Amino acid sequence: MSEYDIQRIDAAEARPLRRALLRPAQPLAAVDYAADHDPASLHLGAFKDGVLVGVASTHPQPMPGSHRDTGVWRIRDVAVEHGHRGRGVGAWLLERCIAHASTQQGSVVWCTARVGAYGFFVRMGFARSGPPIEDPEEGPQYTLYADVPPLERSWKIS
Repeated sequence: MSEYDIQRIDAAEARPLRRALLRPAQPLAAVDYAADHDPASLHLGAFKDGVLVGVASTHPQPMPGSHRDTGVWRIRDVAVEHGHRGRGVGAWLLERCIAHASTQQGSVVWCTARVGAYGFFVRMGFARSGPPIEDPEEGPQYTLYADVPPLERSWKIS
């Protein structure tokens, strides 16, 4: 994993890769979310030889159907270029998003995951909440959540 460098990036830097990997048929504006501009949000990039090959974002947002209003963080658009998948890049990005939520007194993280990403999130400790959601543009998705453990890592996001 040392061949990849995880760095904090601006939301604008994440958008082209988000669009290319997750919503290629939509305009770039479709991946410009209001939450991207929340000062508490975190956007991460995974770089290989100086090239952005993965992204992930997190921001505070209540989970649909949950009674919790505080301490809830959404993980959004974890995406890794095809040639770099299966090397732990997505897991590394996700772990750092969860760690960020922990530093912000987060207690739960959640996401929506397409069928193809469902197994990844389950392997990372997420549980399903409710039945599949039918998204007319992206197909079936699942709402998944995980408790945020206390921060125990020694690394710091630059």
